[in-house]
Order: sequence, then structure tokens, then C-alpha cells
Amino acid sequence: MNIVFISPISFDNSGGAHRPVQFAQEFARRGHTVTYLEIEKSRAPVSGSNPRVLTLDALGWDELNIVRAWYGFDYTSPADVGETFQRNVSTGHDERGIVICSAPFRPALELLPPLAARGYALVYDVLDDISEMRALGSYCYDDLAEQYLAQYSDLIVTLSPRLTEKFRAHKNAVMIRDGVDLTPFRAPPSGTERTPLRSFVDGNAAASRSAAASVPYTLARGELTIGFWGTMWEYNLDVPLLQTITRARPAWQWHFIGAYDLDPARPSLAKQLAAPNVHFHPSVAREVLARYAQSFDVCILPTPVTPFNLARDPLKVYEYLACYKPVVATHLEQLADMPHVYLARDAEEFLQHIERAAREPLDRTPLDAYLNAQTWMKRTDALIDAIQNLNPTLRPPPPPRGAMPNAHSELDRWRAFARHLELIVQDREAHIHDLENALAQSSIANKVKRLLLSR
Repeated sequence: MNIVFISPISFDNSGGAHRPVQFAQEFARRGHTVTYLEIEKSRAPVSGSNPRVLTLDALGWDELNIVRAWYGFDYTSPADVGETFQRNVSTGHDERGIVICSAPFRPALELLPPLAARGYALVYDVLDDISEMRALGSYCYDDLAEQYLAQYSDLIVTLSPRLTEKFRAHKNAVMIRDGVDLTPFRAPPSGTERTPLRSFVDGNAAASRSAAASVPYTLARGELTIGFWGTMWEYNLDVPLLQTITRARPAWQWHFIGAYDLDPARPSLAKQLAAPNVHFHPSVAREVLARYAQSFDVCILPTPVTPFNLARDPLKVYEYLACYKPVVATHLEQLADMPHVYLARDAEEFLQHIERAAREPLDRTPLDAYLNAQTWMKRTDALIDAIQNLNPTLRPPPPPRGAMPNAHSELDRWRAFARHLELIVQDREAHIHDLENALAQSSIANKVKRLLLSR
């Protein structure tokens, strides 16, 4: 098959851990021809022909119009952008085509009718509850765009029970949960039970010392050592809960690994949680996360219980379990059937569950059986089963275009847009500064070289 992904997530985001990238890579491994259009650009160009990674600017979009569309303002599309996209889509010998779109982003929707005209079946892979995103200060998606995408899709794929319920009126909806790539998270074998990680403090485990030496920074250890990883925002961290539990257990050490305080206009998470036993660390590769996990007694998911978060399928819970770590989370109903996951309704119960999870043995054999059924390979099997018999019957009309009335506060939207433009200017100035320094260093090096050669 020829598979086209249209995704809001860059191909290199979190080392390629996210759902659209994992699906794209798995399809390519199975011999399908894959094109991956990323709306958020990767930090560096992605090499390789399968998947072939494209960006909007490769289709003729200029940065200003992309940013205008991202904040819901009117924008100008490149001429014949759909036809340009068709010319850039990789095709194999099998002419059957599937486009899997997970971005109800108006510029992305313009690419769908030309592909449908070529006989491509359309799949909407629903990553989030778009209707709840405006409350988070997100302006790139709107309900009208999602309704268009849902109406003209041959298949709707959801990843949580809440999203399945949202699209229950559509007879073509199926649920395929998130998965896990086990390879980078497999902990070194040490029997069928968790080794008590207080051995770092006691100094009586050579394996623990070896693990500590293999990571870029040392983690402080406490009576219990608690870990969290992932990009941190106000919407996915319950700050009042964390303030309560971290201060209630000063002898425990709490570690947060990942990007944080990304928006200088928002209150600092690090400052709100500042305490001697709370530590923030920069992002690291997934393989390094697995080594850090060996320092944790328990991993946590302190996510606010909101309609938006109840519609998600948190990827990091699968990753925690892949490291053989028990998980304590807020009361997210979609996690109720997962093994070694303890759901807490309040701060007191959260602390009790941490203590319980740290005490109880974790038998790896049944957990491995569970995880082996949750891999991206298994999820791709389910997706192929869902799409292999699709017969595209719908020819979508032109999608909604132009400005979106999706902001609760126009002033907030303008401020966010202005901050984004400021960051673009700062990045360009920094790039120019780096180039000037490189040229200066090159000039100095050439002068030294000429001086040495003249002797």
C-alpha cells in the first residue's frame, strides 16, 4: 500500500516515540511505501526514503502563513498546494492508497480532496479531544475542521473510550489504543521482582553503582525515589497536588525529567514546586530514561482529571511499565484496567498508593505478557485489519478555510501569536550570530594556518 500520514507531530519529537511516527515506521518495515507530512518541523532534516518525511514549506508554504493559520488567523495557501503534495508523495508498485490524517488543521485539510480524487481512502486518527483544546490556549484546531474530517473519512480511529464515545454516531469508528516500543525501555534483567532501589543510599549493590555511572547526571536518592518524565505543561501536571505530596514527604526525592517552563508567559512550574527534595532535569533519550528508571521506586502520572486528559491514552504509562516500574496516577478512568497502575482520588490516597506500590513485588512474567500485547507491532496489526478492506466512496468537497472563531479571548490569541513571532526573530538572530562566529573562527583559523605554512 501507499500510506500517507499527515501529522501535527514532528518525526523526531521525543525520539520518534509518538503514535503517528511509530505507525509510519512500522508500515515502512512491512514493505509499504510511506510518506510522512509533519506540520511541526523536525529540528533537522530527516533523511531516508521510506518513510519519506515532508514539511509544509516543501509544499510552498511560507513560515508567516503557517504561523497565522496555527493561531487561527486568516492565511494564504500556496497555489495548487494539493497537486504539489501529490507530486511529492512516494508511491510504490501497489497503487492502493491510504491517507491517515491526525491533524484537523485547516491547511492540512486542503491536501485531502486531491488524494481522494486519486482513489485514496481517508482515515482520521483521533489523537485528542479537539473540543477541549481551546481551554488549553490552543488555537490551531477547530470543531468545524474536525467535523469535516470525521464526515468525509472512510474510517475513524480513536485511542480512548472517551473519544470512542464522542464519535459513536459514526458507524465507521474503531478504537486502537496507544502502544509501546519495548526495545529502549527494557531494564537489565534482575530476576522476577523489583530490586529495592534504596541500595544506592545503602551502597550495597554493584549493579546500582554501574547504572548510576551510565547516565549523564546522578539522581539524589531518598527513603523513596519517585520519577516522572515527559514534556511538562500546566494541563498535564496537577501542580496543587504535587505541592501537597512533595511537601508532605520531605524525605522522599522527586525527579521530573523533560522539557519544562517552555512558555515564559506562564507561571514557572519549577518555581511553584521548588523544594530541596524536588529536582528538574533536562530531556534525555529514551534509552537513557530506561537507565534512570532503575533509580525510581515508583513512577507517577500526576495529571489533572479534566475532560481533555480523560480522552487521552498516556504513552508514558506504557513506558513506565516497560521499565518494570509500578505507576501511581490521578484517577484517570482509562487506566483502570492496566496492571500495576494505582489510581488516586486525592493527595492522601496518592501518597498511600506510592507506599503500597513501592512495597509490593512486581512479577515480570505476567507483565511481559501484557506488554507484548501492547506493542506498536500489535497496534499496527489492528490498524491494517481495519483499513485493508476500505473502499473509498466519499469525495470530499473543499474544506473550511480562513480564520477560525476558536478563541475564548481574542486578546490572548493575539498575545500568543506575537510571542511566537518574537521567538522566530530571536531564533533567526541567534542563527545569524552563530554564523558570524563560525565565519570569524574560520578566518582566524585560516590566518593561523597561513602563518604556520609561511615558516
